[in-house]
Amino acid sequence: MSKVILSAFLDEGVPEEGIKDLPQQLMVGQAVGLKYWTPRFIYNYETKGNLNILKLHDPEIKAVVEASKDYGFKIGCIGTAIGKEKLVDEDDGNKAPYTTPEQSLSNVKRGIEAALMADATFLRAFSFYGVRGETPSNYLSQATDRLGPMVEECTKAKIIYLMEMEAGVVGHNAENSLKICKEINNPYLLVCTDAANSHVQGLNAFEEYKAVAEAGKLGLMHIKDYTNSCAEAIVIDEEALRHFGSVDVGLVGHRRIFEHLKESLPSIDAMLTGLGAPGLILDVEGHMKGGGQFGGWSGPDGLGVAVRALTDTLNAIGIQYVMRKYEDIKKK
Repeated sequence: MSKVILSAFLDEGVPEEGIKDLPQQLMVGQAVGLKYWTPRFIYNYETKGNLNILKLHDPEIKAVVEASKDYGFKIGCIGTAIGKEKLVDEDDGNKAPYTTPEQSLSNVKRGIEAALMADATFLRAFSFYGVRGETPSNYLSQATDRLGPMVEECTKAKIIYLMEMEAGVVGHNAENSLKICKEINNPYLLVCTDAANSHVQGLNAFEEYKAVAEAGKLGLMHIKDYTNSCAEAIVIDEEALRHFGSVDVGLVGHRRIFEHLKESLPSIDAMLTGLGAPGLILDVEGHMKGGGQFGGWSGPDGLGVAVRALTDTLNAIGIQYVMRKYEDIKKK
């Protein structure tokens, strides 16, 4: 029987929001029972700041990978901000940087290098921003032109480019994401659904997930929920979002999503393993204590609550999952 793989952005689990200490991340991940994780931000004690893993030098990335192995982890995905970039050099209130096609291609090449060092299959990335406040669909052609060569680079390395559906980017919804996938027509371009990201845009999270899954383009799922109703909107103030929750208390409808997933999982699993992936990863990005455009925080308690709510829901539906077991514990 197919199983989903449970993972998390462990930088959300640190006890102090501004210090994404690597050993703390890995210890919290061990404590909640995960075997997989997605590295994103790492705290540098010399510069006193958090850096995305792609901003680290090769020896630093290799040190992250070795520490991950020492703690008994596998890295399934690299959490990048690739594609969370503006297509138009205009001061529109969006804090994301403007990049040229050459810069975007350089960024994805760096992401591929990091993924290969970590033996990871997925690059979590995005589909670029148009001008803030304008209809994202207006920039479909521009985003597709930008993404095409980037996905080709991923294909050469057998790395899957995951477009996360998030407010503001061109592929903010299933319709646009699938149009991009159809135009580029490459199996190594898949979609990362995020039900809470859909919900806060006023979209039907189940229908958004279902469209991607039934199109055969589901690559990975982010798991977080939201406890308030949200009106439909093009522009979302992500820094003002304060009502994230675990899957047992939110309004997103994860139970319905997982019931559909249970029936679809064998075919999804076959597609992903055929591309060299370990299977379908459910990546907990709980934002339990707050979220924003470039990250979030759950704390050790919030991450624990989010993971247990997820496993309880999967158990109730009958979806098996990969976590640590007795045989994964190293004896002294």
